[in-house]
Amino acid sequence: MIRVPRFSGLLCLVLLLLGATAARSQPQAHGSGSRTYFNQDIFVAQGQQIRNAACIFCSVQIEGDLTGHVFVLFGSLNVTGRVEGRVTVVGGNAVIDSQARVGGNALVIGGNAVYETDESIAGNAWVIGGHLTPVNNRHSSVRRAAFSPVLFSVAGLAAFLLLSALFLPRRRSGAA
Repeated sequence: MIRVPRFSGLLCLVLLLLGATAARSQPQAHGSGSRTYFNQDIFVAQGQQIRNAACIFCSVQIEGDLTGHVFVLFGSLNVTGRVEGRVTVVGGNAVIDSQARVGGNALVIGGNAVYETDESIAGNAWVIGGHLTPVNNRHSSVRRAAFSPVLFSVAGLAAFLLLSALFLPRRRSGAA
């Protein structure tokens, strides 16, 4: 009998999702549609408008208008234009210029975030595993929080140990 490791289903799911994203990562026209790229940067020029942007292993630069949400995985985000929805960056940095406007919340996991004015982000700003740096040091009327890299590292180590305990094979005693 062939034994298949428990995590092979999860691995297949991750590979399937990456494959589907890569298949959809062909450059699209500069219309008002969404852009989803894999290993290719997204640039929204001034005067352009798109709906959503999702980028895996690449960076997003927004000088124009984005009417939806932005998701960046293992890349950076630079906003000098306008984003109406939320901004999420995992494993990268976010820079929000003084002229930029983010209408929703900003979340950065495993990276740093820099914003110039409180008016740049309408919602809350959260950084987990990095630093949240306002260029001016005025107190904000909305929530701005950063959780230190030490806390992020401890949480990552705890998650690794928990997953290891769940997925490592257990030895059975030979008492028979």
